[in-house]
Amino acid sequence: MSDDFSKLWIQQNLNQNAIRRASEAIQRTGRALPCKVTAVSGSIVTVEFEVDSTPWTLPQITIPKAESPYFRMPTQIGDLGITIPCDVYLGGISGLGGGTANMNPAANLSALMFMPVSNSNSPPDDQNAAQISGPNGVINKTTVGTASSVVTNQSGTIVTFGTVTITVGASGVTIDAGGQPINLVGTGTPKGIVQGDCVCAFTGAPHAMISTLVKGTL
Repeated sequence: MSDDFSKLWIQQNLNQNAIRRASEAIQRTGRALPCKVTAVSGSIVTVEFEVDSTPWTLPQITIPKAESPYFRMPTQIGDLGITIPCDVYLGGISGLGGGTANMNPAANLSALMFMPVSNSNSPPDDQNAAQISGPNGVINKTTVGTASSVVTNQSGTIVTFGTVTITVGASGVTIDAGGQPINLVGTGTPKGIVQGDCVCAFTGAPHAMISTLVKGTL
């Protein structure tokens, strides 16, 4: 009885064929692999794989970032992450191609997205606070209704709502309400409606009480 299996050659071949077919199917599935960004073009990145794939050489691939149009990551060359596989063609929604995906399985490196991975060498500034940052700051804006935005960059911060703008920079603070700017400065001789060089509209004489708090120029 122990020799019966070797005599049933078709059963053995069927078993080996099933194993081979299963292995081929697994090889065709998408790969979640560590990678590094080598180029950035808007919401699209080119990555190289951070894995020893000997004896194969894995090519660099151009793929979309796994992000929403409502939150854009300032991805930089050298950023680390992983590829996220999709079961079918992504070109129809990523812009890298066209058409509509069907249920045909995609090749293992052709339907991937890039997702960043945190690193122990770059901890947050505050573990209990949300943190948004970028090499040139942050843009926070509305997409509908009255235009409203907060832009922080290397030059300062600009807060805008409709025609009202507040600008904070190295030279001071400027408030512009519909084309009527007010400049607040921290150095030099301050001038303003309550300063010594202002004339009272009612008496025609300089104001008697000079403010030591207001540091502004009109």
